[in-house]
Amino acid sequence: MSQNKYVQAAINAVHYVQNKKFVNPVEAWNFATGELFGEGSWGQRKGCPRTAFLGLCEDGYVRGIPQGRYNHKENSLNKRYAIDTVKLFHEDSSMVHVDSKKLWTVVTEGKVIKSNYQVDIVKGLWGKGMILAERR
Repeated sequence: MSQNKYVQAAINAVHYVQNKKFVNPVEAWNFATGELFGEGSWGQRKGCPRTAFLGLCEDGYVRGIPQGRYNHKENSLNKRYAIDTVKLFHEDSSMVHVDSKKLWTVVTEGKVIKSNYQVDIVKGLWGKGMILAERR
């Protein structure tokens, strides 16, 4: 899987928190996306990947990041898509290898919704062993 910048930002953000460069994933995400897209850029501000990543952190799915309130949008669909992807991978780990477009169709139950890297972020973190086997 070729990694896009949002997947790389999520991986970098987790490393930054694990290595104590930042205390929380919001600061780490902002720094990582600033590095990859440019400080204050549209790419840095894009909400869907940010909300998916922070939603995973918020609910305790990311190794080394404590469960907490990190997201400004509490019951976001983007957070739900990310968490549903994690649950799907736990139920059937072979789904990790499914093409992202097909995986997106499964996670969104066939609705015609444009993906904004929500499942890709989960796949990237999962592949690096950064998703916990069980939610805390």
